[in-house]
Amino acid sequence: MNVIKFPGLNLNFNISRIAFSIGNISVYWYAILMMSAFVISLITYRIKDGKYGIKFDDVLSLALIVIPISIICARLYYVLFKLDYYMQNPIQILNFRSGGLAIYGGIIGGVICCYIYCKIKKIDFIDLLDYIVVCLPFRTSTREMG
Repeated sequence: MNVIKFPGLNLNFNISRIAFSIGNISVYWYAILMMSAFVISLITYRIKDGKYGIKFDDVLSLALIVIPISIICARLYYVLFKLDYYMQNPIQILNFRSGGLAIYGGIIGGVICCYIYCKIKKIDFIDLLDYIVVCLPFRTSTREMG
């Protein structure tokens, strides 16, 4: 149980990290918040279609590439900082369910991926950053909760 406190209002809430389970697989509130942020971001990007000359289809294609690459890079970054453990237990590198994603690795991988995508698609990198920056607070604020 996690306790969420609002001391100024004298409120305390006990909330389970698990929203629901399907069989042996638990779905965490964190995952629901991340997916909600992703959906809200896509809706926002759809509304902004064409701004800076960037099409929604390009952003959607980029998202399908950036998300898995960012997850892999976040895991890689985490593993590199606990390399002694993972050298002794290499199979655990693939065990995402036990945690171990580092946001810095995800950001580094995501930015590099965006840059390469922009070069291939001939999209101005700075314009793409202006286009997507509006929704970054949705996703980064939910990451802090994990």
